[in-house]
Amino acid sequence: MHVFISDAHIRSERSARANILNRFLREMYGRIDSLYILGDLFEFWFEYNIVFPKDYFKTLATLYNYIQRGKQVHYILGNHEVMTGSLLKNFGFIIHRQDATLEIYGRRVYLAHGNKIDRRAWTTIWARLLNSKLNHTLYRLIHPDIGVFLAQGIAYLSRRQRRNPRSVKQLERFAREKLENVDVVVLAHSHIPACRQFNEHKYYLNTGDWINHFSYGLIDRDRIGIEYYRP
Repeated sequence: MHVFISDAHIRSERSARANILNRFLREMYGRIDSLYILGDLFEFWFEYNIVFPKDYFKTLATLYNYIQRGKQVHYILGNHEVMTGSLLKNFGFIIHRQDATLEIYGRRVYLAHGNKIDRRAWTTIWARLLNSKLNHTLYRLIHPDIGVFLAQGIAYLSRRQRRNPRSVKQLERFAREKLENVDVVVLAHSHIPACRQFNEHKYYLNTGDWINHFSYGLIDRDRIGIEYYRP
């Protein structure tokens, strides 16, 4: 079984959702063949040269255990993965910087976080700020304790922006167009789980989030859908 998760926005390993996600991953270990993270696993990801937030360690360790035991863990970057270097690759993650098209059980599956599809003003401004090389350079000059604190606060404000039904429709519209060339489209970003079957063989999944819904997508040999974890 192939499992797809996104949008946990973990700030601290002591948080309830971090504990729930790690419990889910441990319980599902024997059933999962490959795991796909469709972005925004953490509230804010920025790689310094030699440090990373200690409050992410347990989640990374759980995922590293998957990788060490021979399971593939794909990471499709979202809009809260601001600056990625070699660390995630050194852990063994398969990194996709924007999107990916893979074959799973003979089906062509398109994966993306979905932020590039979202055309809201706040999302556009956020992307420009975070993709600026000048801002990356200036941010590195701030002590990590201060920098991570400030960045998580700003990221939290971004996440708290009101969910616009238009963005949900934008994602589904994009998926329907993409399904002309693939069999399954899996997106995230909206924090609203969705499973749409457009004909006998075409599917659109949105993985939802691990803040309110604790939802995940799955593709098995005989099933495609969205499920919910109830700890």
